[in-house]
Amino acid sequence: MRKKLTTVAAVGLSAAALALTGCGGSSGSTGSSAADSLSGKVRIVMLLNDQFDPYYLTLVRGAEAQAKQLGVDFSWQAPTTLDVASQTQLLQSVAATKPDGIIMSALDAQAMSAPMKQVQSQGIPIMTVDSDVVDTSARLGTVKSDGQATGAAAAKEMNTLVGGSGKVGYVGYTPGIQSVDLRLKGWQTGLKEYSGLTNVGEQYAGADTSENVSKAAALIAKDPDVKAVFASWTNATLGAAQAVQQSGKDIAVVGVDAAPEEVAQLRSGAVAALIAQKPGEMGQIAVKDLVSYLKDKVKPQSEQLLDSVVITKDNVDDPQYSQYLYVKPAKGK
Repeated sequence: MRKKLTTVAAVGLSAAALALTGCGGSSGSTGSSAADSLSGKVRIVMLLNDQFDPYYLTLVRGAEAQAKQLGVDFSWQAPTTLDVASQTQLLQSVAATKPDGIIMSALDAQAMSAPMKQVQSQGIPIMTVDSDVVDTSARLGTVKSDGQATGAAAAKEMNTLVGGSGKVGYVGYTPGIQSVDLRLKGWQTGLKEYSGLTNVGEQYAGADTSENVSKAAALIAKDPDVKAVFASWTNATLGAAQAVQQSGKDIAVVGVDAAPEEVAQLRSGAVAALIAQKPGEMGQIAVKDLVSYLKDKVKPQSEQLLDSVVITKDNVDDPQYSQYLYVKPAKGK
């Protein structure tokens, strides 16, 4: 969720080197029907929201590792424009090739329900990862972070950072993506447990980092006494940290995710804490559950929630925590 281009492209990722390639697809992928391919090698396609974000690359790495272990034909794709129309077009295009199953992150919890239900009606089961849809009949199951717990963890960490008293605010993605919306909800609920914290409000931005800088700067300007900002995803974290530095004020930034750029800011002190998700595990579980369903008709849990980890400058090099840092994008991406 960081770059906007103009066309829809397929991207493949090597499990060993995580090097991006054009029009990625595993060898042996054909347009055969699900019934035909199940007599041989299972074919799964993963659809994500972004081609370059370390979060999604980490998710793919976990999925690819599991697919390799299970002998599954796996490939992944992502639209290069971040909108429902592009994701719908890509979903329909992939469904036309008749994969045995699809794993995807829903860009919009409401709008993607109907297109997904249409694909499932063709006999192609869908697992969602990261972001789910409101209509749970549109997918087989979901594996995602416990968004509300992530937001609550941010509120707790923020309370500690400001010494239990102070004004705080939020910068996050434009409402609509379920995973991010749940973090906001968890943060707002979590704040109620800390009577000394006062929420000065929320600011929303799209994927562009400069827009996130502007929104964070507006939040800081709105109330000069803000002591901490919760940034609910990668680019919001990068933007908030930059806005704080430009303001010259001592404001703690608590971010979500553990992309390389965020970790660099954590080490420098520009970010006080990161709430890291576990996308690698998410990818592994989604592939394993979908293959179990395809081969043995074992239906997965409707919803599986993964916890997050609070990473600080003090523990970032501890293997117990560093294992959750996200992978670096291929050079030049």
